[in-house]
Amino acid sequence: MTTQEKITAGIFPQRVEIELVSSCNLHCVYCPGRYLDDRSGLMEYNLFLKIIDEVAAFPDTVIVLHRRGESLLHPRFIDICEKVQGKFKEVQIATNATLLDDKKSEAIIGAIDFISFSIDTPEMFNKTRTPANYEEVERNILNFLSMNHGRVKTQVSMVKSKLTSFQEIERFKQLWEGKVDRIRVYEEHSTDGNFGSLKKKRTDRLPCVMPFYDFLIYFDGQTGRCNHDWNGPSLGNVKKDSIETIWNNADYSALRKQHETLLITDSVCKNCDSWYAEKGKQGTGETISDED
Repeated sequence: MTTQEKITAGIFPQRVEIELVSSCNLHCVYCPGRYLDDRSGLMEYNLFLKIIDEVAAFPDTVIVLHRRGESLLHPRFIDICEKVQGKFKEVQIATNATLLDDKKSEAIIGAIDFISFSIDTPEMFNKTRTPANYEEVERNILNFLSMNHGRVKTQVSMVKSKLTSFQEIERFKQLWEGKVDRIRVYEEHSTDGNFGSLKKKRTDRLPCVMPFYDFLIYFDGQTGRCNHDWNGPSLGNVKKDSIETIWNNADYSALRKQHETLLITDSVCKNCDSWYAEKGKQGTGETISDED
């Protein structure tokens, strides 16, 4: 069976998320990280190389270089960019842009295909994303855009919370319209401490696509279910086993069965409202693509 046939058959994930760093230099008021006791993790470079070596055999895989923390904090971030350059269908990253200088921008432009900048309106930013400064972050993003010349597809995203008015969302869109490729507004989640939960609970549960599509690796090699799994029980460790082995193990098979039958007992998935009904449509009304 070819590598592409393995992906098509579900034997290997279509997207692999790699958490380079679990820590962050900001304390955003709506970040689910506030429920975690320790966010000081940094992926060892040799572990990163092990992961990339395996996934490189599947060049149609999408690679995501972020999860719970700020990836630009990794001391070998530029080396990491060089290692993924030209090897995969698409490489993505999200950043708060506080550390986005010329050198890191050049590395991203040379290796990354999609970047999302997490930001708010000028009026809200300094209240919600402490201790960052809006003017400095905006300057970093605009500088990146001037260097990019359209090579990397770009997105800005903000979080819609109870503090957010309709006027602020419209202002956010107006500020970035024509400057980036996509503008996203995400619903705030996990406010009750359950990761992935929304304030407005959903009742029309359908199977989530993520256990069939996405593979998440934390900084220490432990594996999670998706981007809404911030501290759930691991489904395996890539330090010990291959991605392909874990993706096809009994725990993953049981999780998929739960979603297929809608008899969901998994400690993370059962409390999540942010599930994706299919590739193309998420339960919250957002879309899922290779750039989510």
